[in-house]
Amino acid sequence: SSETLQLLYTDSLTEVYNRRYYDEQFRDSDDIEAVVVIDVDSFKHINDRYGHLQGDVCLAEIADCIKKAYASYGYCYRIGGDEFCVLLKDAQREAACAREFLRCLEERRQTIAFLPTVSFGAAALSGENMEKVKEQADRRMYRYKKRS
Repeated sequence: SSETLQLLYTDSLTEVYNRRYYDEQFRDSDDIEAVVVIDVDSFKHINDRYGHLQGDVCLAEIADCIKKAYASYGYCYRIGGDEFCVLLKDAQREAACAREFLRCLEERRQTIAFLPTVSFGAAALSGENMEKVKEQADRRMYRYKKRS
């Protein structure tokens, strides 16, 4: 049933798709034009300082902003503890989605002062395989992290 699939493919904390679904979609990616990798900055510090419950609150809020900004144009996943990924169906929308995402986070910071910053990187597909594109997005995300 669709409820079973929902449970199977959804991350219960953040309500975005989970790693299992990401791995399946990643292999079968005909309609994907870009990969966006999003990583929470200094997340261990949040857990250590405020506790895991508050850490979970942060992850859920960040995931909600990811969904608000990107879900209309692609698939949103939590692929690791504090790592998210978006498989975008429309590469042209990437910059606008990123702006919307950052705006949403700023808005949430008005009420959750300790909401961490995020680093992200994106790469468009142009014939390369998905692994290479994901690596490129990862590299860009780490460059972004160093800059901030």
